[in-house]
Amino acid sequence: MSITTGVRVSEGLATLDAEPTRLAETLDRICTRWAGDMGAASLTVPPLAPVADLAPLDVYRNFPQLALVASALDVPATEAAHIEEAAVSGDFDPDVLCSAGLALSSSACYGVYLHYRDRQVRQDGELVTLLGQCFRNEDHFDGLRRLRAFRMREVVALGTPDQVEDHLSRSAAFLDALGREVGLPLERRAASDPFYDQSGARAAFQRVVPVKYEYIYHDMAIASVNSHFTFFGERCSISLHDGGAASTSCVGLGVERWLLALAEHFDADWGRAQRAVEKAEKALF
Repeated sequence: MSITTGVRVSEGLATLDAEPTRLAETLDRICTRWAGDMGAASLTVPPLAPVADLAPLDVYRNFPQLALVASALDVPATEAAHIEEAAVSGDFDPDVLCSAGLALSSSACYGVYLHYRDRQVRQDGELVTLLGQCFRNEDHFDGLRRLRAFRMREVVALGTPDQVEDHLSRSAAFLDALGREVGLPLERRAASDPFYDQSGARAAFQRVVPVKYEYIYHDMAIASVNSHFTFFGERCSISLHDGGAASTSCVGLGVERWLLALAEHFDADWGRAQRAVEKAEKALF
């Protein structure tokens, strides 16, 4: 379904009018209320990260095709007129750019692991929530379903295997309840995790022990729960009190995909969708 009211999407970039913006805010409020009830602390991380910081997380090994990097104009080496001409044409050639040492993050939780880098988590673990702006250079874009820039509400746990597994169980229960109260028919489906290389031992392990479950609405994943085991704990030197690497897990909800699912389910009537989400909030809390 193509949403034509209240949403404008061009080149993978979405602009929302007042009604879908309000709906997104209400949905996010539900998520943050739930996260707060679970004891999560709110965190803010920058949308840009040094390339050198993301490299150890296998970002450029596993899916370099999705990467977007940021550069500056090489003004000292380029004539002003040439820069202006390039801007008018719609893009800058590599010869007018400095080297790109910054990246636009493709996943919200990267900033969390970098924030805890070289630190020891508390004995009862860490639980944080954030609304991240994510950027991906997809091979094609499709309305709110597949965007170049989108928002992800995440709740991330860092701690022992039992602590992060408990977070996954509570997250799954929340997603089940949210879908039920809103009226969205969601299917829980095992999936592969793009944090890991899809060849060799890691992929084989995922086929035996699923590390990611997606919540699907009409073949579109709108949320997921993910177990990373000690991958990020090892790569970012995040430790437990006994000196071992911390385990991590997260739940993520794609804001724009939730909007699309709600718009489709309520026949593009933002008012009906808003009332359903507000009713769900009252039922959940």
